[in-house]
Amino acid sequence: MKVEDLMSYPLFDDFEIIAGHKGIDREITTVSVMDAPDIYKWMKGGEFLMTTGYIMKENPLDFKNLIINLDKMGASALGIKLKRFIDKLPQEVIDIADRLNFPIVFIPLKYSFVDVINPILSEIINKQARTLLYSQKIHNSFTELVIDGGSIEKIIKTLTKIINKNIIYYDIYFDKIYGAAYIDVDIDNVLDNYIYYPIKIDNIKYGYIIIYDEQKIIAEYDEIAIEHASTVLKLEIQKKISNIQIESRYRHEFIQDLIMDNVKSLQEIINRAKVYDWDFEKGNVVAIFDIDNFKGQYLNLNKENRIELEIIKENIFLYIRKIIKNKFKDAVYTNFSDSIIFILKPFENDLDNFKVKFKEVSTMIKKEILQKYKFSITIGVGSYKLSPTDINISYNQAKKSIQIARNIYRKNATMFYEDLGIYKLFDKLSSETEKIDFYKSYIGKLLEYDQENNTNFLNTLKCLYENDWNLKVTAKQMYIHYNTMKYRFNKIMEILKLDLKNSEDKLNVSVALKLLDMAK
Repeated sequence: MKVEDLMSYPLFDDFEIIAGHKGIDREITTVSVMDAPDIYKWMKGGEFLMTTGYIMKENPLDFKNLIINLDKMGASALGIKLKRFIDKLPQEVIDIADRLNFPIVFIPLKYSFVDVINPILSEIINKQARTLLYSQKIHNSFTELVIDGGSIEKIIKTLTKIINKNIIYYDIYFDKIYGAAYIDVDIDNVLDNYIYYPIKIDNIKYGYIIIYDEQKIIAEYDEIAIEHASTVLKLEIQKKISNIQIESRYRHEFIQDLIMDNVKSLQEIINRAKVYDWDFEKGNVVAIFDIDNFKGQYLNLNKENRIELEIIKENIFLYIRKIIKNKFKDAVYTNFSDSIIFILKPFENDLDNFKVKFKEVSTMIKKEILQKYKFSITIGVGSYKLSPTDINISYNQAKKSIQIARNIYRKNATMFYEDLGIYKLFDKLSSETEKIDFYKSYIGKLLEYDQENNTNFLNTLKCLYENDWNLKVTAKQMYIHYNTMKYRFNKIMEILKLDLKNSEDKLNVSVALKLLDMAK
Protein backbone atom coordinates (compact mmCIF):
# COMPACT_ATOMS: atom_id res chain seq x y z
CA MET A 1 0.00 0.00 0.00
CA LYS A 2 1.39 3.39 -0.99
CA VAL A 3 0.68 6.80 0.53
CA GLU A 4 -1.34 7.67 -2.59
CA ASP A 5 -3.48 4.54 -2.01
CA LEU A 6 -4.16 5.74 1.54
CA MET A 7 -5.25 9.13 0.24
CA SER A 8 -7.67 7.56 -2.23
CA TYR A 9 -9.10 5.10 0.30
CA PRO A 10 -12.90 5.80 0.60
CA LEU A 11 -12.90 5.68 4.42
CA PHE A 12 -10.33 8.47 4.56
CA ASP A 13 -11.65 10.83 1.91
CA ASP A 14 -11.14 13.83 4.22
CA PHE A 15 -7.44 13.12 4.84
CA GLU A 16 -5.18 15.77 3.31
CA ILE A 17 -1.48 15.94 2.44
CA ILE A 18 -0.14 19.22 3.82
CA ALA A 19 3.54 18.72 2.90
CA GLY A 20 5.84 16.36 0.94
CA HIS A 21 3.36 15.82 -1.91
CA LYS A 22 6.02 14.30 -4.18
CA GLY A 23 6.52 11.40 -1.76
CA ILE A 24 3.13 9.81 -2.33
CA ASP A 25 4.72 6.74 -3.94
CA ARG A 26 6.30 5.75 -0.60
CA GLU A 27 5.29 2.26 0.46
CA ILE A 28 3.33 1.76 3.72
CA THR A 29 4.01 -1.62 5.33
CA THR A 30 2.72 -0.96 8.87
CA VAL A 31 1.13 1.66 11.14
CA SER A 32 2.54 3.01 14.39
CA VAL A 33 1.60 5.60 17.02
CA MET A 34 4.11 8.10 18.37
CA ASP A 35 4.69 7.79 22.11
CA ALA A 36 8.13 9.40 22.50
CA PRO A 37 10.11 12.24 20.85
CA ASP A 38 12.80 9.80 19.72
CA ILE A 39 10.37 7.23 18.32
CA TYR A 40 12.41 7.22 15.07
CA LYS A 41 15.07 5.10 16.77
CA TRP A 42 12.69 2.14 16.61
CA MET A 43 11.61 2.59 13.01
CA LYS A 44 12.22 -0.41 10.68
CA GLY A 45 11.08 1.26 7.45
CA GLY A 46 7.67 1.62 5.79
CA GLU A 47 5.87 3.02 8.86
CA PHE A 48 2.90 5.39 8.70
CA LEU A 49 3.49 7.12 12.03
CA MET A 50 0.54 8.89 13.69
CA THR A 51 0.57 11.54 16.43
CA THR A 52 -1.69 14.07 18.14
CA GLY A 53 1.30 16.39 18.50
CA TYR A 54 0.99 16.38 22.28
CA ILE A 55 4.63 15.39 22.88
CA MET A 56 5.86 18.40 20.91
CA LYS A 57 3.14 20.95 21.69
CA GLU A 58 5.58 23.15 23.63
CA ASN A 59 7.97 23.37 20.70
CA PRO A 60 6.43 22.34 17.34
CA LEU A 61 9.76 23.05 15.63
CA ASP A 62 10.91 19.71 17.09
CA PHE A 63 8.92 18.12 14.26
CA LYS A 64 11.68 19.28 11.91
CA ASN A 65 14.27 16.99 13.53
CA LEU A 66 11.67 14.20 13.77
CA ILE A 67 10.94 14.32 10.02
CA ILE A 68 14.63 14.35 9.11
CA ASN A 69 15.21 11.22 11.19
CA LEU A 70 12.03 9.47 10.04
CA ASP A 71 13.16 9.99 6.45
CA LYS A 72 16.61 8.56 7.27
CA MET A 73 15.01 5.49 8.84
CA GLY A 74 12.81 4.85 5.80
CA ALA A 75 9.41 5.68 7.32
CA SER A 76 6.72 6.32 4.73
CA ALA A 77 4.73 9.27 6.17
CA LEU A 78 3.67 11.18 9.27
CA GLY A 79 -0.02 11.54 10.12
CA ILE A 80 -0.95 14.35 12.54
CA LYS A 81 -4.14 15.48 14.24
CA LEU A 82 -4.07 19.26 14.12
CA LYS A 83 -6.40 21.67 15.94
CA ARG A 84 -6.13 19.86 19.26
CA PHE A 85 -2.69 20.39 20.77
CA ILE A 86 -1.10 22.11 17.76
CA ASP A 87 -3.12 24.36 15.47
CA LYS A 88 -0.61 24.61 12.67
CA LEU A 89 2.84 23.23 11.82
CA PRO A 90 5.62 25.84 11.50
CA GLN A 91 6.62 26.73 7.96
CA GLU A 92 10.12 25.37 8.56
CA VAL A 93 8.61 21.94 9.22
CA ILE A 94 6.56 22.13 6.01
CA ASP A 95 9.65 23.23 4.05
CA ILE A 96 11.84 20.36 5.27
CA ALA A 97 9.10 17.82 4.47
CA ASP A 98 8.77 19.27 0.96
CA ARG A 99 12.52 19.19 0.49
CA LEU A 100 12.74 15.54 1.57
CA ASN A 101 9.51 14.58 -0.28
CA PHE A 102 8.32 13.19 3.05
CA PRO A 103 4.49 13.28 3.24
CA ILE A 104 2.76 14.86 6.23
CA VAL A 105 -0.91 13.83 6.32
CA PHE A 106 -3.59 15.84 8.13
CA ILE A 107 -5.93 13.49 10.08
CA PRO A 108 -9.26 15.02 11.21
CA LEU A 109 -10.00 14.88 14.94
CA LYS A 110 -13.04 12.62 14.48
CA TYR A 111 -10.78 9.63 13.80
CA SER A 112 -9.43 7.58 16.67
CA PHE A 113 -6.12 5.84 16.05
CA VAL A 114 -7.95 2.50 15.86
CA ASP A 115 -10.19 3.92 13.11
CA VAL A 116 -7.05 4.42 11.02
CA ILE A 117 -4.91 1.48 12.10
CA ASN A 118 -7.39 -1.34 11.48
CA PRO A 119 -8.42 -0.43 7.88
CA ILE A 120 -4.82 0.20 6.82
CA LEU A 121 -3.49 -3.07 8.29
CA SER A 122 -6.45 -4.95 6.81
CA GLU A 123 -5.70 -3.48 3.39
CA ILE A 124 -1.98 -4.31 3.70
CA ILE A 125 -2.73 -7.91 4.74
CA ASN A 126 -5.35 -8.33 2.02
CA LYS A 127 -2.95 -6.94 -0.56
CA GLN A 128 -0.22 -9.31 0.62
CA ALA A 129 -2.69 -12.19 0.38
CA ARG A 130 -3.69 -11.17 -3.15
CA THR A 131 -0.03 -10.83 -4.11
CA LEU A 132 0.82 -14.26 -2.68
CA LEU A 133 -2.15 -15.83 -4.43
CA TYR A 134 -1.15 -14.25 -7.73
CA SER A 135 2.48 -15.22 -7.21
CA GLN A 136 1.50 -18.81 -6.50
CA LYS A 137 -0.68 -18.89 -9.60
CA ILE A 138 2.16 -17.59 -11.79
CA HIS A 139 4.60 -19.97 -10.12
CA ASN A 140 2.32 -22.90 -10.88
CA SER A 141 1.93 -21.81 -14.51
CA PHE A 142 5.68 -21.67 -15.10
CA THR A 143 6.35 -24.84 -13.09
CA GLU A 144 3.86 -26.79 -15.21
CA LEU A 145 5.48 -25.32 -18.30
CA VAL A 146 8.92 -26.55 -17.24
CA ILE A 147 7.60 -29.99 -16.25
CA ASP A 148 6.02 -30.30 -19.70
CA GLY A 149 9.43 -29.59 -21.24
CA GLY A 150 8.87 -25.88 -21.81
CA SER A 151 11.59 -24.28 -23.90
CA ILE A 152 12.96 -20.75 -23.56
CA GLU A 153 10.70 -19.77 -26.45
CA LYS A 154 7.62 -21.05 -24.58
CA ILE A 155 8.66 -19.33 -21.36
CA ILE A 156 8.93 -15.97 -23.15
CA LYS A 157 5.59 -16.49 -24.93
CA THR A 158 3.93 -17.30 -21.59
CA LEU A 159 5.40 -14.21 -19.92
CA THR A 160 4.28 -12.06 -22.87
CA LYS A 161 0.74 -13.38 -22.47
CA ILE A 162 0.66 -12.89 -18.68
CA ILE A 163 1.82 -9.26 -18.54
CA ASN A 164 0.45 -8.30 -21.96
CA LYS A 165 3.64 -6.61 -23.09
CA ASN A 166 6.10 -7.32 -25.87
CA ILE A 167 8.93 -9.42 -24.40
CA ILE A 168 12.18 -10.59 -25.94
CA TYR A 169 14.95 -12.62 -24.36
CA TYR A 170 18.54 -12.19 -25.49
CA ASP A 171 20.68 -15.25 -24.77
CA ILE A 172 24.27 -14.05 -24.38
CA TYR A 173 25.73 -17.54 -24.11
CA PHE A 174 24.34 -18.70 -27.45
CA ASP A 175 23.97 -15.22 -28.98
CA LYS A 176 20.31 -15.80 -29.78
CA ILE A 177 17.14 -13.69 -29.53
CA TYR A 178 13.82 -15.25 -28.51
CA GLY A 179 10.56 -13.60 -29.50
CA ALA A 180 9.95 -14.38 -33.17
CA ALA A 181 8.78 -10.90 -34.17
CA TYR A 182 12.01 -9.26 -32.97
CA ILE A 183 14.77 -11.42 -34.40
CA ASP A 184 16.44 -8.53 -36.25
CA VAL A 185 16.61 -6.01 -33.40
CA ASP A 186 19.89 -4.30 -32.52
CA ILE A 187 20.49 -5.59 -28.97
CA ASP A 188 22.88 -2.79 -27.92
CA ASN A 189 20.33 -0.19 -29.00
CA VAL A 190 17.50 -2.06 -27.26
CA LEU A 191 19.39 -2.26 -23.95
CA ASP A 192 19.99 1.49 -24.10
CA ASN A 193 16.32 2.33 -24.66
CA TYR A 194 14.13 -0.29 -22.96
CA ILE A 195 13.67 -1.77 -19.50
CA TYR A 196 15.56 -5.04 -19.07
CA TYR A 197 16.28 -7.63 -16.38
CA PRO A 198 19.68 -9.42 -16.37
CA ILE A 199 19.59 -13.19 -15.94
CA LYS A 200 22.54 -14.11 -13.69
CA ILE A 201 23.79 -17.45 -12.44
CA ASP A 202 26.71 -17.30 -9.97
CA ASN A 203 27.24 -13.63 -10.86
CA ILE A 204 27.69 -14.43 -14.57
CA LYS A 205 25.24 -12.79 -16.97
CA TYR A 206 23.64 -15.27 -19.35
CA GLY A 207 21.00 -13.07 -20.90
CA TYR A 208 18.40 -10.30 -20.58
CA ILE A 209 14.62 -10.28 -20.36
CA ILE A 210 13.75 -7.12 -22.27
CA ILE A 211 10.41 -5.29 -22.06
CA TYR A 212 10.22 -4.32 -25.72
CA ASP A 213 7.44 -1.83 -25.09
CA GLU A 214 7.24 1.96 -25.27
CA GLN A 215 5.53 2.08 -21.87
CA LYS A 216 8.26 2.48 -19.26
CA ILE A 217 6.14 1.69 -16.18
CA ILE A 218 6.14 -1.91 -14.92
CA ALA A 219 3.31 -2.80 -12.52
CA GLU A 220 3.98 -4.72 -9.29
CA TYR A 221 2.21 -7.85 -10.55
CA ASP A 222 4.25 -7.68 -13.76
CA GLU A 223 7.42 -7.64 -11.64
CA ILE A 224 6.22 -10.81 -9.89
CA ALA A 225 5.62 -12.56 -13.22
CA ILE A 226 9.05 -11.47 -14.51
CA GLU A 227 10.70 -12.76 -11.33
CA HIS A 228 9.10 -16.20 -11.75
CA ALA A 229 9.97 -16.23 -15.46
CA SER A 230 13.58 -15.43 -14.51
CA THR A 231 13.69 -18.38 -12.12
CA VAL A 232 12.46 -20.92 -14.68
CA LEU A 233 14.69 -19.37 -17.33
CA LYS A 234 17.70 -19.98 -15.10
CA LEU A 235 16.68 -23.62 -14.70
CA GLU A 236 16.25 -24.02 -18.45
CA ILE A 237 19.56 -22.25 -19.14
CA GLN A 238 21.42 -24.46 -16.66
CA LYS A 239 19.92 -27.58 -18.22
CA LYS A 240 20.78 -26.40 -21.71
CA ILE A 241 24.32 -25.40 -20.78
CA SER A 242 24.85 -28.68 -18.92
CA ASN A 243 23.91 -30.64 -22.05
CA ILE A 244 26.14 -28.44 -24.17
CA GLN A 245 29.04 -28.79 -21.73
CA ILE A 246 28.88 -32.57 -21.85
CA GLU A 247 29.08 -32.47 -25.63
CA SER A 248 31.64 -29.64 -25.49
CA ARG A 249 33.97 -31.69 -23.34
CA TYR A 250 34.33 -34.25 -26.11
CA ARG A 251 34.64 -31.50 -28.73
CA HIS A 252 37.38 -29.77 -26.73
CA GLU A 253 39.23 -33.06 -26.24
CA PHE A 254 39.21 -33.63 -30.01
CA ILE A 255 40.43 -30.09 -30.82
CA GLN A 256 43.14 -30.33 -28.16
CA ASP A 257 44.25 -33.67 -29.60
CA LEU A 258 44.49 -31.98 -33.00
CA ILE A 259 46.60 -29.02 -31.91
CA MET A 260 48.79 -31.12 -29.57
CA ASP A 261 49.41 -33.74 -32.32
CA ASN A 262 47.75 -36.53 -30.34
CA VAL A 263 46.05 -38.15 -33.34
CA LYS A 264 47.40 -41.26 -35.02
CA SER A 265 46.26 -40.75 -38.59
CA LEU A 266 44.40 -38.62 -41.09
CA GLN A 267 41.56 -41.16 -41.06
CA GLU A 268 41.14 -40.75 -37.29
CA ILE A 269 40.78 -36.98 -37.77
CA ILE A 270 38.22 -37.45 -40.53
CA ASN A 271 36.19 -40.00 -38.53
CA ARG A 272 36.12 -37.95 -35.32
CA ALA A 273 35.32 -34.74 -37.22
CA LYS A 274 32.27 -36.37 -38.82
CA VAL A 275 30.71 -36.84 -35.36
CA TYR A 276 30.45 -33.05 -35.05
CA ASP A 277 29.82 -32.38 -38.72
CA TRP A 278 33.23 -30.72 -39.09
CA ASP A 279 35.47 -30.74 -42.16
CA PHE A 280 39.19 -30.04 -41.81
CA GLU A 281 40.18 -31.28 -45.27
CA LYS A 282 39.98 -27.91 -47.06
CA GLY A 283 42.78 -26.17 -45.17
CA ASN A 284 43.09 -24.60 -41.72
CA VAL A 285 44.65 -21.71 -39.82
CA VAL A 286 45.06 -21.65 -36.03
CA ALA A 287 44.57 -18.36 -34.18
CA ILE A 288 45.25 -17.89 -30.46
CA PHE A 289 43.77 -15.06 -28.39
CA ASP A 290 45.77 -14.77 -25.16
CA ILE A 291 44.88 -12.37 -22.31
CA ASP A 292 47.94 -10.28 -21.41
CA ASN A 293 49.29 -10.68 -17.85
CA PHE A 294 46.22 -12.61 -16.68
CA LYS A 295 48.20 -15.13 -14.62
CA GLY A 296 50.18 -12.34 -12.94
CA GLN A 297 47.03 -10.56 -11.80
CA TYR A 298 45.35 -13.84 -10.79
CA LEU A 299 48.18 -14.89 -8.47
CA ASN A 300 48.21 -11.51 -6.71
CA LEU A 301 44.51 -11.64 -5.74
CA ASN A 302 42.67 -13.19 -2.82
CA LYS A 303 40.11 -15.97 -3.34
CA GLU A 304 37.09 -13.66 -3.69
CA ASN A 305 38.77 -11.41 -6.27
CA ARG A 306 40.08 -14.44 -8.14
CA ILE A 307 36.50 -15.61 -8.63
CA GLU A 308 35.59 -12.17 -9.97
CA LEU A 309 38.60 -12.28 -12.32
CA GLU A 310 37.53 -15.72 -13.59
CA ILE A 311 34.09 -14.27 -14.37
CA ILE A 312 35.73 -11.46 -16.35
CA LYS A 313 37.79 -14.03 -18.26
CA GLU A 314 34.66 -16.03 -19.13
CA ASN A 315 32.93 -12.87 -20.35
CA ILE A 316 35.98 -12.00 -22.49
CA PHE A 317 36.00 -15.48 -24.03
CA LEU A 318 32.23 -15.28 -24.54
CA TYR A 319 32.64 -12.02 -26.46
CA ILE A 320 35.54 -13.33 -28.59
CA ARG A 321 33.62 -16.53 -29.46
CA LYS A 322 30.57 -14.52 -30.45
CA ILE A 323 32.53 -12.26 -32.83
CA ILE A 324 34.77 -14.93 -34.37
CA LYS A 325 31.95 -17.42 -34.96
CA ASN A 326 29.88 -14.64 -36.49
CA LYS A 327 32.66 -13.43 -38.81
CA PHE A 328 34.28 -16.75 -39.75
CA LYS A 329 32.00 -19.57 -40.78
CA ASP A 330 32.64 -23.04 -39.32
CA ALA A 331 35.19 -21.77 -36.77
CA VAL A 332 35.80 -24.24 -33.93
CA TYR A 333 37.48 -23.44 -30.65
CA THR A 334 38.89 -24.66 -27.35
CA ASN A 335 40.22 -23.00 -24.19
CA PHE A 336 43.61 -23.32 -22.53
CA SER A 337 43.91 -21.44 -19.22
CA ASP A 338 43.84 -17.75 -20.25
CA SER A 339 43.84 -18.45 -24.01
CA ILE A 340 41.11 -19.29 -26.48
CA ILE A 341 42.22 -21.13 -29.61
CA PHE A 342 40.35 -21.16 -32.92
CA ILE A 343 40.75 -23.37 -35.98
CA LEU A 344 39.65 -21.24 -38.91
CA LYS A 345 39.02 -22.45 -42.43
CA PRO A 346 39.93 -19.92 -45.12
CA PHE A 347 40.12 -20.99 -48.75
CA GLU A 348 43.64 -21.40 -50.07
CA ASN A 349 43.01 -19.04 -52.98
CA ASP A 350 41.55 -16.38 -50.65
CA LEU A 351 44.25 -16.09 -47.97
CA ASP A 352 45.00 -12.41 -48.65
CA ASN A 353 41.37 -11.42 -48.07
CA PHE A 354 41.26 -13.66 -44.99
CA LYS A 355 44.26 -11.85 -43.54
CA VAL A 356 42.79 -8.40 -44.16
CA LYS A 357 39.46 -9.45 -42.64
CA PHE A 358 41.11 -11.07 -39.62
CA LYS A 359 43.18 -7.95 -38.91
CA GLU A 360 40.03 -5.79 -38.97
CA VAL A 361 38.15 -8.16 -36.69
CA SER A 362 41.05 -8.58 -34.26
CA THR A 363 41.48 -4.79 -34.01
CA MET A 364 37.80 -4.43 -33.16
CA ILE A 365 38.00 -7.22 -30.54
CA LYS A 366 41.10 -5.76 -28.86
CA LYS A 367 39.57 -2.29 -28.69
CA GLU A 368 36.29 -3.52 -27.22
CA ILE A 369 37.93 -5.75 -24.59
CA LEU A 370 40.30 -2.98 -23.52
CA GLN A 371 37.44 -0.51 -23.15
CA LYS A 372 34.98 -2.88 -21.47
CA TYR A 373 37.17 -5.14 -19.34
CA LYS A 374 40.44 -3.15 -19.00
CA PHE A 375 42.44 -6.11 -20.34
CA SER A 376 44.59 -6.24 -23.45
CA ILE A 377 45.05 -9.38 -25.53
CA THR A 378 47.82 -10.57 -27.83
CA ILE A 379 46.82 -12.57 -30.88
CA GLY A 380 49.00 -15.04 -32.75
CA VAL A 381 48.06 -16.56 -36.11
CA GLY A 382 49.77 -19.61 -37.61
CA SER A 383 50.25 -20.25 -41.30
CA TYR A 384 47.74 -21.95 -43.58
CA LYS A 385 47.99 -25.75 -43.58
CA LEU A 386 46.10 -27.79 -46.14
CA SER A 387 46.38 -31.14 -44.39
CA PRO A 388 44.48 -31.66 -41.09
CA THR A 389 47.52 -33.53 -39.76
CA ASP A 390 49.46 -30.24 -39.87
CA ILE A 391 47.03 -28.28 -37.66
CA ASN A 392 49.43 -28.72 -34.73
CA ILE A 393 52.16 -26.98 -36.78
CA SER A 394 49.91 -23.95 -37.32
CA TYR A 395 49.11 -24.00 -33.58
CA ASN A 396 52.79 -23.98 -32.59
CA GLN A 397 53.42 -21.17 -35.05
CA ALA A 398 50.60 -19.15 -33.49
CA LYS A 399 52.14 -19.71 -30.03
CA LYS A 400 55.53 -18.60 -31.33
CA SER A 401 53.93 -15.51 -32.91
CA ILE A 402 52.49 -14.49 -29.53
CA GLN A 403 55.85 -15.01 -27.81
CA ILE A 404 57.74 -12.86 -30.31
CA ALA A 405 54.95 -10.26 -30.49
CA ARG A 406 55.19 -9.81 -26.71
CA ASN A 407 58.96 -9.45 -26.93
CA ILE A 408 58.60 -6.71 -29.51
CA TYR A 409 55.33 -4.96 -28.60
CA ARG A 410 54.81 -6.11 -24.99
CA LYS A 411 51.01 -6.47 -25.33
CA ASN A 412 47.84 -5.83 -27.35
CA ALA A 413 49.36 -6.92 -30.66
CA THR A 414 48.30 -9.16 -33.55
CA MET A 415 51.10 -11.15 -35.18
CA PHE A 416 50.92 -13.47 -38.18
CA TYR A 417 53.62 -16.13 -38.29
CA GLU A 418 54.25 -15.43 -41.94
CA ASP A 419 55.04 -11.78 -41.04
CA LEU A 420 57.76 -12.66 -38.52
CA GLY A 421 60.42 -12.51 -41.23
CA ILE A 422 63.94 -12.76 -39.89
CA TYR A 423 62.63 -13.26 -36.33
CA LYS A 424 61.72 -16.83 -37.30
CA LEU A 425 65.32 -17.49 -38.25
CA PHE A 426 66.69 -15.89 -35.08
CA ASP A 427 64.36 -17.96 -32.97
CA LYS A 428 65.63 -21.22 -34.46
CA LEU A 429 69.33 -20.41 -34.71
CA SER A 430 70.55 -19.67 -31.22
CA SER A 431 69.98 -19.80 -27.48
CA GLU A 432 68.83 -16.79 -25.47
CA THR A 433 72.34 -16.33 -24.08
CA GLU A 434 73.84 -16.26 -27.57
CA LYS A 435 71.27 -13.72 -28.73
CA ILE A 436 72.06 -11.41 -25.80
CA ASP A 437 75.82 -11.83 -26.30
CA PHE A 438 75.46 -10.97 -29.98
CA TYR A 439 73.49 -7.75 -29.61
CA LYS A 440 75.62 -6.59 -26.68
CA SER A 441 78.78 -7.06 -28.71
CA TYR A 442 77.50 -4.62 -31.36
CA ILE A 443 75.22 -2.14 -29.57
CA GLY A 444 76.00 -2.78 -25.88
CA LYS A 445 78.27 0.26 -25.68
CA LEU A 446 75.48 2.49 -26.97
CA LEU A 447 73.06 1.13 -24.37
CA GLU A 448 75.60 1.84 -21.61
CA TYR A 449 76.29 5.34 -22.94
CA ASP A 450 72.58 6.23 -23.03
CA GLN A 451 72.11 4.98 -19.48
CA GLU A 452 75.14 6.80 -18.07
CA ASN A 453 74.56 10.09 -19.90
CA ASN A 454 70.76 10.18 -19.99
CA THR A 455 70.74 10.28 -23.80
CA ASN A 456 68.67 8.35 -26.33
CA PHE A 457 71.01 7.55 -29.21
CA LEU A 458 69.47 4.08 -29.40
CA ASN A 459 66.21 5.59 -30.64
CA THR A 460 68.13 7.51 -33.33
CA LEU A 461 69.89 4.30 -34.38
CA LYS A 462 66.54 2.47 -34.63
CA CYS A 463 65.06 5.26 -36.75
CA LEU A 464 68.08 5.16 -39.06
CA TYR A 465 67.71 1.41 -39.51
CA GLU A 466 63.94 1.71 -40.15
CA ASN A 467 64.63 4.35 -42.81
CA ASP A 468 67.24 2.28 -44.62
CA TRP A 469 70.09 4.34 -43.08
CA ASN A 470 68.94 7.47 -44.94
CA LEU A 471 69.99 10.49 -42.83
CA LYS A 472 67.72 13.04 -44.54
CA VAL A 473 64.58 10.91 -44.23
CA THR A 474 65.40 10.08 -40.61
CA ALA A 475 66.01 13.74 -39.73
CA LYS A 476 62.65 14.66 -41.23
CA GLN A 477 60.88 11.86 -39.36
CA MET A 478 62.48 12.86 -36.04
CA TYR A 479 61.80 16.59 -36.64
CA ILE A 480 65.47 17.56 -36.27
CA HIS A 481 67.87 19.52 -38.49
CA TYR A 482 69.95 17.53 -40.97
CA ASN A 483 73.19 18.78 -39.37
CA THR A 484 71.94 17.54 -35.99
CA MET A 485 71.25 14.19 -37.60
CA LYS A 486 74.80 14.05 -39.02
CA TYR A 487 76.23 14.87 -35.60
CA ARG A 488 74.21 12.07 -33.96
CA PHE A 489 75.18 9.60 -36.68
CA ASN A 490 78.89 10.33 -36.22
CA LYS A 491 78.53 10.24 -32.44
CA ILE A 492 76.87 6.80 -32.64
CA MET A 493 79.72 5.48 -34.81
CA GLU A 494 82.23 6.94 -32.35
CA ILE A 495 80.52 5.23 -29.37
CA LEU A 496 80.15 1.90 -31.17
CA LYS A 497 83.60 2.10 -32.77
CA LEU A 498 81.97 0.93 -36.01
CA ASP A 499 81.73 2.32 -39.53
CA LEU A 500 78.00 2.40 -40.30
CA LYS A 501 78.77 3.31 -43.90
CA ASN A 502 80.21 -0.18 -44.21
CA SER A 503 77.63 -2.78 -45.31
CA GLU A 504 79.02 -5.50 -43.01
CA ASP A 505 78.82 -3.30 -39.91
CA LYS A 506 75.33 -2.11 -40.87
CA LEU A 507 74.16 -5.72 -41.23
CA ASN A 508 75.55 -6.70 -37.82
CA VAL A 509 73.95 -3.69 -36.11
CA SER A 510 70.63 -4.37 -37.88
CA VAL A 511 70.65 -7.96 -36.61
CA ALA A 512 71.59 -6.72 -33.11
CA LEU A 513 68.59 -4.36 -33.06
CA LYS A 514 66.26 -7.23 -34.01
CA LEU A 515 67.73 -9.46 -31.32
CA LEU A 516 67.35 -6.64 -28.78
CA ASP A 517 63.64 -6.51 -29.60
CA MET A 518 63.35 -10.25 -29.04
CA ALA A 519 65.23 -10.12 -25.74
CA LYS A 520 63.12 -7.38 -24.15
